[in-house]
Amino acid sequence: MALYILGLGLGSLDYVTLGVLNRLKMCSEVYLDSYTSFISRELLEWLEKELGEKLKIAVRKNLEDNIDEILEKAVHRNVAILVPGDPFIATTHISIIVKAREKKVDYEILHGVSAYSAAPSITGLHIYKFGRTITLPREGDPKEVYRVIQDNMEKGLHTLILLDTADGGLTIPEALIKLLSVEESLGRKILNEDSLAIALVSLGMSNQLIKVGTIRELLSVEYPPPPHMLIFPGELHFTEIEILIKIHGAREDIVRKYRPPRYEKDRTLNYITKTRRVLKELKINEDSKHVKDVLEIAESYVEDSYSYWSSGEIYNALATIAYAEGLLDGLRIVGKISFKW
Repeated sequence: MALYILGLGLGSLDYVTLGVLNRLKMCSEVYLDSYTSFISRELLEWLEKELGEKLKIAVRKNLEDNIDEILEKAVHRNVAILVPGDPFIATTHISIIVKAREKKVDYEILHGVSAYSAAPSITGLHIYKFGRTITLPREGDPKEVYRVIQDNMEKGLHTLILLDTADGGLTIPEALIKLLSVEESLGRKILNEDSLAIALVSLGMSNQLIKVGTIRELLSVEYPPPPHMLIFPGELHFTEIEILIKIHGAREDIVRKYRPPRYEKDRTLNYITKTRRVLKELKINEDSKHVKDVLEIAESYVEDSYSYWSSGEIYNALATIAYAEGLLDGLRIVGKISFKW
């Protein structure tokens, strides 16, 4: 007797594996996770027909608060939990196998295709160029999502945003409006209506849609119902550019000229340029070895900062240029040199 945690894949019958089908035949009770993602009506109807009374639609309370009851059943008979996508691509169900191990309940896991892995694959974007992934909730402050986009773009990385599936699911236009409101509030110039984005809808289902365009264009599209996702690209490789244009119908004039905004990188380069100018134009009021030594150290910091900046280590570059500015300000405060920032 065992607990089977089975991944259903992308939500349509096409992605249900032979391994899952074989395990279902062995089970006397099957719990279908209905709250972490969506499955197609076709798949739900097929499961209802094949499993009959064995199928139970599980809500969060069943699989979190009352999971001990399911584990007790799995001691005496085979029980399955069906999870859309891959069971553990997110952290929601990891506690189940932890409790199963604690209670010495045998379990088996069959993984499925997840939208998390399918999104890079189906868009043609290189998976190793994705940064941190984050979920945009229906309720709550979207600033953290905006910051993740900014941090990834600073590194030239793509950002995958999973849209909340609660209460029918957050839509792409709703998500874009939320993110534009953060931009208006913070003014970092990371996003605007001309920013490039990729809309992904119902991956693996019959109504799958992928649309590449500006935020302005994506706001005007009529989308099938959720699940919805967004990708904000970082630096694009030439093969990624070709796929977006030739496979997904993106406008060539937009994609070929696209460069992700690099707020921190641009700001740091301004600091480096400004400090170099000061070192060149400053007036030395005390021509002593001590002053010259400090100025040499400041110049070394500037060059180190530029080296960090050139290699993409923006935060090291910012810290190092701050040391140079601090030395110059210190000499100015005590009257050893004169300059204006």
